Amino acid sequence: MEITWDASFETGNELIDRQHRQILELVDQLTEAELESHDEVLRALDAVMDFTLDHFHAEENVMRQVQYPAEPTKEMVDEHDEFKSYARLRVLEFRKGEWTAVKPLQDFLADWLTTHEFGLDLLLVNWIRAQAASPS
Repeated sequence: MEITWDASFETGNELIDRQHRQILELVDQLTEAELESHDEVLRALDAVMDFTLDHFHAEENVMRQVQYPAEPTKEMVDEHDEFKSYARLRVLEFRKGEWTAVKPLQDFLADWLTTHEFGLDLLLVNWIRAQAASPS
């Protein structure tokens, strides 16, 4: 599953949107890496994981800065943790040779991006917009 960035993914938060586009680009690089070598795929996977973890950290900082409510913050952090655990296991399986193609990883990443990043993240951005629009 390949995802092409379009306006429907825009959250309106420049940092989050820029990072989402970068994650999509990194996921697309997995296909190119697969054509080169197993080592290139591992480097590309590491780049996806590293950047995604940085993105989670950035989102969690935004939530703290804007005092996002506890319940949706917990839901977001729980999903981040679930992603990290699942993705690490899949990368380890790939490293061990249990997976020989990157397509299942790309499908997982693409599906996760569309359900979490463009779902829960949009709720965060909408909450931020509502707070900015409401009189203090």
